[in-house]
Amino acid sequence: MYYQTKMSHLLSTKLSRSQYTVAIAGATGNLGSEICRIFLTEYRPFFSRVLGLVRNTSSPTALSLAAEGAELHQFGTSNDNAPLVKLLEGVDVVVNILPTTVTTELKNALFDAALKGGAKVYFPSEFGVDHRLNDFPGFDHSDWTHKRTHVAEIRQAAEDKLKVVAVYVGLFLEDSIGPWFGFDTASNSYTCVGEPTQRITFTAKSDIGRSLAELALIALSPVSSARVRDDLRIAGSVASFADVRDIAERVRAELDVGAKGIELKTEDLASFRERTRGHYLADPTISPADHLRILMAEGKLDYSGDNANEIVNPAQSIWKWKTVEDYIREVKGKPWC
Repeated sequence: MYYQTKMSHLLSTKLSRSQYTVAIAGATGNLGSEICRIFLTEYRPFFSRVLGLVRNTSSPTALSLAAEGAELHQFGTSNDNAPLVKLLEGVDVVVNILPTTVTTELKNALFDAALKGGAKVYFPSEFGVDHRLNDFPGFDHSDWTHKRTHVAEIRQAAEDKLKVVAVYVGLFLEDSIGPWFGFDTASNSYTCVGEPTQRITFTAKSDIGRSLAELALIALSPVSSARVRDDLRIAGSVASFADVRDIAERVRAELDVGAKGIELKTEDLASFRERTRGHYLADPTISPADHLRILMAEGKLDYSGDNANEIVNPAQSIWKWKTVEDYIREVKGKPWC
């Protein structure tokens, strides 16, 4: 049934050819490995070659991807860009999933090679919050300021030769319902900043991979490429702190595992915001976790009203989005315990 749906999708978008080549930089990372596997399995009929650009081609993750059919190439250990340009010749789609710790020079080298190699679609390393909405005067996190600068520069360089698509997905579903964001399930205590009913976007990593594959296919089609905007959001599942608490309590009660109620606490947004500002100005190298908690409280991670879900997965006809409840059931009611 899946491939019947996919073949119908292929015909409807009138792709000029059925198979493409995708290169994924950072293919062995936390998100990159999930995205790479989606291209290697569910979207293999459309992407006959999946190139994984990695620092270590012999790591356990790299070897498992190679066993599934990925073509692995070492990337990021040399300043010589010529081999990379040669490697990306004829590649249709380049997905940059390099971490924020990677140098600007390396990111620029990847984009330059994609442009010179004739790629049609380039996804920059976003796949998080829509930082265009940020309001942190004097204390915006450097991770986001660097991303904004990089995307502005590569779009100017791309002109009309290469489509640059920034995709914002909110929080990773499998990585975010944990103590670092206030979800301390092990201690039966959730602490949010601001109102506990404010909704937040959580998107599963596999759904991010599917969304990228769909966006690439649509963007590669001359008759549908205009549907893919330069900046767009994906909202796999949207839930508030109160929703997550209710789901966790219900699932734990059903499974009879730690059915004790979860206490829901709140912190004042204005005080938390000022404290975060002070911490960041004292140490700009700190994690943006507290910035993210502010964005959650301000409603800037609620993508339910403005997203591209119906473009990539109309009426969930291609796959079913993984929900917060799906995930909590998957971990037996104990996320990050």
